[in-house]
Amino acid sequence: MLALGAALALAGCSPVGVAIGAGAVAGSAALEERGFEQAVRDQTSALSMSKRLAQYEFDTFRRVNVAVYEGRALLTGIVPDADDRVEAVRIAWATDGIVDVVNEILIGETVDALDTSYDVRITSELRGKITFDGDVKAVNYTLQAVAGTLYLFGVAQSEAELARVEAHARTVPHVRRVVRHVLLKDGARRATLLQALEAERAKPESAGEPAQDAESAEPAA
Repeated sequence: MLALGAALALAGCSPVGVAIGAGAVAGSAALEERGFEQAVRDQTSALSMSKRLAQYEFDTFRRVNVAVYEGRALLTGIVPDADDRVEAVRIAWATDGIVDVVNEILIGETVDALDTSYDVRITSELRGKITFDGDVKAVNYTLQAVAGTLYLFGVAQSEAELARVEAHARTVPHVRRVVRHVLLKDGARRATLLQALEAERAKPESAGEPAQDAESAEPAA
């Protein structure tokens, strides 16, 4: 029931997701490199993180986007000042199931309605391009766009596949910059984080704060 509930939550995170059933979501997650169970854990972590951000200060963090893949959290969006950025990272590290935080939150004013509209179109168009590319396993990629900056997140089968995704991204209208935070399936960095994830799962549930200093957290290379 927990897995089904998380699958339904996963379906509700995107406009098209609302229209598909839990079975389709489960099938899609099962095809991912991380597998269905990890997809459920990641979605649970993402929902928990989003909830904690909203509870801390909704107006400040309502424009912060959260994505989690294999225990890696990607934070994008805009907050008013540097202290808010640090607090968002602290909350991310304090969330169960998180072993890495990629901080791409910007500091400044809000994104206007036109930029937001373009961002939705950017991610939708790129999703379509990579989904219909037979040389790309699109289900392993999470896409985020903020004010024309497109963030690629997830796991690539190879450098060649990732290069194809980047090439597609650069053909999408209104993309100003492409930032990749994608790990290679057989890369050393992913292997290290998977080990950390296994260790995290083995820990008893705890509400304690992590040792990671939020100010020292930098985006993963």
